[in-house]
Amino acid sequence: MPELQDIPARNARILATLRDSREPLPSPNAVALELMRLVERRDVGVFEVCRVAKGDPVLVGKAVRLANSALYAGLRPTAALEDAVMRIGVAALARLAVGLSLVHTHGARMGDFELEPYWRRSLARALVLQQLARRRHVLPVSEAFSLGLLAEIGQLGMLAALGAQALGQAEAGEDVLGWQRSRWGFDQSEASAALLHTWNFPQRLWLALLPLAQVRDGQAELTAMVEVARGLACALDEHRRVEDLPELWMAALRLGLDEALLLGLVDQVRGDFADLSGVLDMRVSQQHAQEEFQRLRTCLGAAVPDDAAQPASVLLAGALPCGRADLRDALREEGFNVLSEPDLGAGFERARSCLPEAVVLDADHLPMEAVELCRQLREHESARLYLLLLGDSLDADGLLQALRAGANDVLPSGAPAAMVAAKLHPGVRVVRMIGALERERALAHGRQRELAALNARLREAAYSDELTGLPNRRALDEFLARAWENAVSQGTTLSCVLLDLDHFKLINDTHGHEIGDVVLRAVARTLQRHSRSDDLLARWGGEELVLACPGVSPQVAAGLAERMRAAVQGMQEQLPAVTLSAGVAQASSGDPDAVAGMLRAADAALLQAKREGRNRIVVAGPTQPRA
Repeated sequence: MPELQDIPARNARILATLRDSREPLPSPNAVALELMRLVERRDVGVFEVCRVAKGDPVLVGKAVRLANSALYAGLRPTAALEDAVMRIGVAALARLAVGLSLVHTHGARMGDFELEPYWRRSLARALVLQQLARRRHVLPVSEAFSLGLLAEIGQLGMLAALGAQALGQAEAGEDVLGWQRSRWGFDQSEASAALLHTWNFPQRLWLALLPLAQVRDGQAELTAMVEVARGLACALDEHRRVEDLPELWMAALRLGLDEALLLGLVDQVRGDFADLSGVLDMRVSQQHAQEEFQRLRTCLGAAVPDDAAQPASVLLAGALPCGRADLRDALREEGFNVLSEPDLGAGFERARSCLPEAVVLDADHLPMEAVELCRQLREHESARLYLLLLGDSLDADGLLQALRAGANDVLPSGAPAAMVAAKLHPGVRVVRMIGALERERALAHGRQRELAALNARLREAAYSDELTGLPNRRALDEFLARAWENAVSQGTTLSCVLLDLDHFKLINDTHGHEIGDVVLRAVARTLQRHSRSDDLLARWGGEELVLACPGVSPQVAAGLAERMRAAVQGMQEQLPAVTLSAGVAQASSGDPDAVAGMLRAADAALLQAKREGRNRIVVAGPTQPRA
């Protein structure tokens, strides 16, 4: 496993290889690159970002369409770029601009490689990762979408630099990534990480594209999410077989996703796919999208058969076992389903297509080829296969190599068929036991997820305000603690807005508390519609609410508050007229009690807004640490 400090150097070597290319590498346009540079500054504001983004009218249109898409369902439609940026987030817009600018860079094809199916898989991957991010809260959903969209951009980079040979022996069923690593010293996942690195994506994002074996524990969950997103997107390829899905299931199990949760994930993505494909100008009909996802759902939902009463399948591979009629007949009499593949070189593909529980290999005619086939089968099937070698050609060193390659046992070439069967019976029982344990583990994960869902509902009840449905004070305190911890570790900001309804007591006294509750619920709905997806709006108490704004300056937060103030003042519901005042403050990095200091400063600014006449926003000055 490479050390973390070695990976940037490897990225540089990969880029050096790719830049010596026959065609230009996939590259974001100038506006996207300028946005990526701009968001590196901590003081960048929304209007400065919008000024740069308006240099690309196509990006402006797509950003607004995205802000009105299913990704932000429930929020009011907007036509203004500034509103779209507020909703998407400044950093997320920059990373999204990179992806959007790449979608049609090379037209419809790169040589014989069709780009339309590639970008359809990329969109599916982006939607899956976005849904997983909503569930697991590892990164903002807008960043997850951009990461999923570009997770395989290294494939296009290798195609541009190396031509069709960059895909290796994919059509022959070989391990593409392994072939790429043996031929070029890196694979398309590592190339993707290198490209995102050079485009100034955060390290934690491009590290997530590397194989799980190359990342540290802190990255494992995000990397597993990328693996599930990749697996589901690839499974949408109509040429993929059902037999290729176990790797996807294993990645899902690492995240605790059972069959029901994975199928639910597919259904959520299916609902968003046609809508988002329009944002990316893909020609995907609703009917075609539904058919593709229904085929995938059928494959995933196929029940695993109870194989206890089914005959075990044994593959005889190579001239020696296939040529022994006594062996075939004896195994059939013992109840085995016997399959034959005389060509030892085709044994791996035959095993992948028929999924036997045991393989008997010819180690007499081509002993080293048999040892290599053992290694390939064991790497692909792990413990779900019993491997038995027949032959007299292996010396002590060859026998040791065979066992290290994954063979369970070795018998002489002339071993009686009854002895071979006697070895296979317990081997198959162990294989089936492992399969049963894996299924039991998946079932246990399902039960754990059900319990977790119940606990989540109980937690939601404990962390929600009964009247408005907003998060309550307890939820706000935990959110602010996490947000401040992230702000300190990532060098970003944290601001908050303390909002208070003006003359709310008068409304209660004049119209009654029941009408006052209706007004408070209506205001909460209005404020939610005007908040960003990454912010938290919570009820502070009484008629006071708090908007927590990670990653933005007080000026940006004040802009959000002003839109909220105007929206509340302009509510069209048949309710008493209501306005609100707000105080805005930012947490100070020099304050050991930064979150509490920020709330105190916001409260002081709110009082000033009240004194100045209400129905206004006041931004607090820089907060001073408490003595």
